[in-house]
Amino acid sequence: MADSDTGAMDRENLRNDAEPTIRRPSDRDLAGVLHEVSNALTVVLGWIDRARGEIDSMPTVEDALTVAASRARHARQIVRRAIGADVPDDAPASVASILAEAAKGCEPEAKRGGVELRTSLDPALEAAHLPGTSTILQILTNLLLNAVAVSPARGSVLLDASLDGPDDVVFGVTDEGPGVPVERRANLLDAGVTTRAGGAGIGLRYAAALARESGGMLSLVRAEPSARFELRWPRRPSSPPTPPRSSRKPAMVFAGKRFLVVEDDDAVFDLLEAALTSRGATVVHARTRAELAVALKSGGVDAALCDLSPFGADVLGALGEIRETNPGARIVLISGNVSDLPGLPASFRATAVRKPFEIGEIVAALTA
Repeated sequence: MADSDTGAMDRENLRNDAEPTIRRPSDRDLAGVLHEVSNALTVVLGWIDRARGEIDSMPTVEDALTVAASRARHARQIVRRAIGADVPDDAPASVASILAEAAKGCEPEAKRGGVELRTSLDPALEAAHLPGTSTILQILTNLLLNAVAVSPARGSVLLDASLDGPDDVVFGVTDEGPGVPVERRANLLDAGVTTRAGGAGIGLRYAAALARESGGMLSLVRAEPSARFELRWPRRPSSPPTPPRSSRKPAMVFAGKRFLVVEDDDAVFDLLEAALTSRGATVVHARTRAELAVALKSGGVDAALCDLSPFGADVLGALGEIRETNPGARIVLISGNVSDLPGLPASFRATAVRKPFEIGEIVAALTA
């Protein structure tokens, strides 16, 4: 073999040795990530709720918190679908509010890029409402962020909605970018192809699949000189959503109550402690199985909120200890896997709240 061939092979081997091995995440890896995202969303939603309760006359801040809370709830639904939890149907929302929320959510990113976000609503849709709000927003957010990323500074992105026949609403996102190259158009929505620098090519493919699963359709209708994507969504007769409940300061519904919280995530505990004490309760904390024994010796409790992970393999034993020392206490299980707890006798009278949760769910479980 020639020296030049040997040198080339050596260089190739060195290159292969130097390149890190890319490991695809396993189902267990993804499940773990989703669990952590669930916890993070729980904390975000809880502190947003508390912050809004402290605002009296700061409409700009409250408006920002409203958008943040709405998007966190949509993210929570995405996670719940991924981990197999039941996800209740969205209340129907007006097409106008969907346009406004989609644009509002992407406004900070657009401002950072110097891009103007514009919206346009077909007058025929001014009173129209659609189901599937969180899914529509998820897809539109993907399209808008892509459009902002490829549009130049001082450019604009248009989000519009129009009625197409009696049954369909068409949402459109038009950018001022360079368009989609010819070689990418055929499989843009079916494979891992990206329209922007640094993109992974996952968002558009996933958005298209999500649209199909929901009875809609995502398509590229113009590729250049700028790109336009359209989301076709079925219009079904629906009633306007009920007005949201007030998020102002909570009533002292737990005055005089003593609650035990078993939780090894300090951020989640801080949220629960703030929510429960603001409603009048006294809170005892246990991070581990050993701390649980100490907490139970400190006095009786009216209820125990228990994440399952601190108990390790002795979940039933730990819950049995709580029930034995506090026969009348309400037990609320807060975990991502409350359905995977075989052998729990009915005598425990336990209620399950699956992560990610909102404080309203915890309050409901404690007052039901």
